[in-house]
Amino acid sequence: MMKRFLLSLSLLTVMAVSMAGNTQPRHKKVYMFGVGQSFTDSLAYVTEVQEIEAYIMPNGFLSERSLYTLQLNNYLVAKRGREHMTCAVFFNTSKSKADKKLDKIRKKYRKGFLGTRLIELRIDEFQFKPEEWVAPYDNSGEEKPKEEKPKKKKK
Repeated sequence: MMKRFLLSLSLLTVMAVSMAGNTQPRHKKVYMFGVGQSFTDSLAYVTEVQEIEAYIMPNGFLSERSLYTLQLNNYLVAKRGREHMTCAVFFNTSKSKADKKLDKIRKKYRKGFLGTRLIELRIDEFQFKPEEWVAPYDNSGEEKPKEEKPKKKKK
C-alpha cells in the first residue's frame, strides 16, 4: 500500500515538473468570434468567425484572452453606444468547430434566450486585432546578482 502511494506521488511529481517546464505559448492560427450582452438590455451582439494569429498556452487556453474581449467591449461602447456589456470570446484551431459553436449560440438566442435579440456584427464592422504575448514579470522578490566589473590592475 505504501509502495503504491509513493509510486503515485513520484509520478505526479514528474508530471508536474514536466508540465511546468513548458510555459511558453505557441503562435498559431485560430478561429474566434465574440459575444457581447448586457443583462439589463434586450440586445446582444455576436461577431462572425474570424481567422487570427494568436498565442495558445500549453494548456490550450488563449493567451491574452481578456484583451480580445476588451477589443469587443471597446467597439460596442465607442461605435454602438452600449456600456456595461459583458463580452466573451470563443475560439478553436478548427474553423468547422468554431462555426458549430457559433451556430449553437445563435440558436439559443433565436429561441428567445433571456428575451434577447441578437445583432450580427459583420467582419467589415468589427475585426479582432492580434495581441502580442508578454512574458509575466518575475516578482519573486529575489535580487539578481550584480555583474562584477573587471578590476583594474594597479601599476
